[in-house]
Amino acid sequence: MRCWEALLPHVVRHPTITVDLMGILAHYQERHAGAMYSGCGGGYLYVVSEKPVPGAIKVKVRCAPVRGSRTCGR
Repeated sequence: MRCWEALLPHVVRHPTITVDLMGILAHYQERHAGAMYSGCGGGYLYVVSEKPVPGAIKVKVRCAPVRGSRTCGR
């Protein structure tokens, strides 16, 4: 998040934004494996979790196995 703030400082923290986006991000980062806003002000918060996230839409990521492996890039 610090990189995005350095490149685009007014995307998450701006005088016209009244929602505590950094507080929301911290909430999910404390409770799940990972959380980050999408790109430069995309308006989406991606959360990585083994357990269901209340109010979330589940996304299944499919990828091709790496040659000689049965897993995706591991």
